[in-house]
Amino acid sequence: MELEGAQVNVAQLVKDARFAAQQTQASLAERAGVSRGTVAAIETGARSPSWEMLTVLLAATGKQMKIELEPLDDDIRRAVATRADDTSAADSLSMTVSLMEGLVDLEYRFEGLAAAAVLGAPISLAEPVELALPDGPEAVSWLADLVRTGAAAVTPVGRSYPLGGVTSPEGVARLVELGEGGRFLLEIWLRTFTVQFVPAEGSRRAVLVVGEHAPLRVQPLHEIDTTDRHAARVLRLLREQAQDARE
Repeated sequence: MELEGAQVNVAQLVKDARFAAQQTQASLAERAGVSRGTVAAIETGARSPSWEMLTVLLAATGKQMKIELEPLDDDIRRAVATRADDTSAADSLSMTVSLMEGLVDLEYRFEGLAAAAVLGAPISLAEPVELALPDGPEAVSWLADLVRTGAAAVTPVGRSYPLGGVTSPEGVARLVELGEGGRFLLEIWLRTFTVQFVPAEGSRRAVLVVGEHAPLRVQPLHEIDTTDRHAARVLRLLREQAQDARE
């Protein structure tokens, strides 16, 4: 049975078992009756062993597998429960927002996995953080003013260096024109955002979360999408729990 999709976990499992037995790759290979290259390939994730081979390798280290079944998504439920009173993601992001003078006056919203983290998902607040600004003169002026202070730098997505001259509506328009999909990176106060101007009716749909330093507007849970398999499981469970709470 191939352990498809679990190469990294299996690699670490074999490596940990070998280290615990104080064996080299060569000695483990000899005891298991395989080549050293096979052990090396498994430990680097280049090869996924069959169930039988994994059992033989672990036996050669004096270990055996023990598998227990648990209800679907129990691991996610435990992680969500652990984060129930954790406001660190919201507090961290609110610190930056408090330093971005004028942002709280706009109908912006944080999107994607950053929004999920703020809403309590057991997901790290990874950068760049997705930020949607309402497409209109107020947000354009806010961005130009922010760059003019020298506290922020902006880089069109797809380019490797910041763009100068973004201190006017014309400069902002050029920034959007140069960025892939109209997106650009905003670097300010040691945090990086991926920013995009969106229709105001889109950014207006937001959940208000109270942070330690400033309120946050985030994308509603049911609108968040991701290609990350683990995050998708978390989002599905959170939506199910929200639905159950409404019923």
